[in-house]
Amino acid sequence: MDGDENVNKRQIAITRRDEFDHPPLHLDDNSRLCINCNRSIIDEMAMIEADPTCVRLNVLTQTASQTCVICNVQNNVRRLSIQCRVQVFIETNIYIPDNVRSCENHLDENGFFSKILLPALPPISKQQFEELFTYCDPVLQNGKLRYVSRKDLLVFLCKMRQGLSDDFLKVIFDYPSRQTVTIAVIDSTYAYIHKSNNFRVLRQSYSVHKHRHLVKPTLIVASDGYILTIFGPYFSDAQNNDAEILCQEFERDAETLQGWFQNGDIVLVDRGYRDAIPLLQRLGIDHKMPALLERGQRQLSTQDANDSRIVTKNRWVVEARNGHLRSVFKFLAQTINLQHTKNLNEFYCIAGAILNRYHPIIQMQNADPELAREMLQRSTTPNVVQARVEVDNLRLRNAQWRRLNYCDVADFPIFDLNYLKDLTVGIYQINLASSYIQDKLLRDNDEEFQLDQHFNEPGFLRIRLYSRFRNATRHQIFISYETDNRDDENAAHNLNEPINGYYCTCQSGARTLGTCAHVASVLWYLGFARHQENIKYPDMSLLNTVLDAADREIPHNP
Repeated sequence: MDGDENVNKRQIAITRRDEFDHPPLHLDDNSRLCINCNRSIIDEMAMIEADPTCVRLNVLTQTASQTCVICNVQNNVRRLSIQCRVQVFIETNIYIPDNVRSCENHLDENGFFSKILLPALPPISKQQFEELFTYCDPVLQNGKLRYVSRKDLLVFLCKMRQGLSDDFLKVIFDYPSRQTVTIAVIDSTYAYIHKSNNFRVLRQSYSVHKHRHLVKPTLIVASDGYILTIFGPYFSDAQNNDAEILCQEFERDAETLQGWFQNGDIVLVDRGYRDAIPLLQRLGIDHKMPALLERGQRQLSTQDANDSRIVTKNRWVVEARNGHLRSVFKFLAQTINLQHTKNLNEFYCIAGAILNRYHPIIQMQNADPELAREMLQRSTTPNVVQARVEVDNLRLRNAQWRRLNYCDVADFPIFDLNYLKDLTVGIYQINLASSYIQDKLLRDNDEEFQLDQHFNEPGFLRIRLYSRFRNATRHQIFISYETDNRDDENAAHNLNEPINGYYCTCQSGARTLGTCAHVASVLWYLGFARHQENIKYPDMSLLNTVLDAADREIPHNP
């Protein structure tokens, strides 16, 4: 909020704090506004400008407080007297703030501006502006003529005369913050094939990840699911990873792909494309990819985890399109005969063209600018629960916790699935919740949901949840929630937010934009599932019908 261009924002922000009886706040260069408040203040400024009863003044400012307003030098400058400022206002209708300075060379013996300087202070007249506009000829840009509008001319004159920043001019004159760019999502899918009698084909078509023989077509789709192209299929061995496939396509068909993507366009990819990032950077293509763990790092930082969630929230369209190809065209979901594999590229291109023409576009539910602003705001929120856990070493200090079961936390807030979906920014984690809770109850050999509560704070819980990937790994989940015995100030502050914060020790558990599956599972159980009469857990019948050589005990379904 620093700079002369933000003086109105600072004044409105101070006024609002006074109206809400907030304590005075010292503003400095590091003071910031959240996205919602910034937008609200900009809207209020726009309403004031549009008010016909508002008195508008031509205000003369200067880019530096210690320079002359006329010649911009720093020597022998002094602040203008009130009499001089009144004289300028009467004769030119220009208001000069009290911090404006001028050289003594421009002032007479009474401290007034010389008569010859006054005509140079007012802005140009409307007639002069229209005459100047007639000289603004179209210019050739990127092979097309760009016409200069009156708005463009006005912005240029303000820039030249007042030295205002580009960002400030964009806001005042409602220019877009950036030019329109292309956003594309790239991902590989797979098509299972039969084994070949050729040993080389057998080796190159075996995927160590899927443990099957397959080939990999790659899709490039737009943000609404429109399939731009399908290339491949490629083999699936280690030499044909996603990054190598993308680099090969840019080398093989560089003219087509580079014709689509221009400097500044954005490509969303997953972590498998990390080795192709230098190629995208050389081509001037901006990339967005989920963050990677550094060597020796066990958990993503809050900022990296939040940025990764934004990427995955936007790149799911390519996963959806891959699913449509396999669900609409059953042939592509089956194990394909080798004789058809030779024509698989044509099959995929035809299927993609049919989807583009006749299948509805992909629309994210409740996707609007308000949701985007909220996600960006939440992505900058620090994880205060994580900070407290690390400072107080709550992961290891068991003496500060007491063991309870779910019946002992009757003050835990109750909420519906809609609130949980908003909190998790999706439904994937919620769909896994019943499996996580069932696994915890079975592996704990306890029919009761066990948890720990902080001795000095009733609204602070710790829960241990097993990993679904490793038998020996248990993650610790910390949740802070609102209780009925909190003080009135905190209760009023979090009136619509029953959950104050959360933190999990898993790889992405530090994020504040959405939650990991472990946090979502605990919230789902404590705030929703335990209050429902019929909750369906995953079927356990296979444990009773399929034999186990280890003769492990079969638990009862919770």
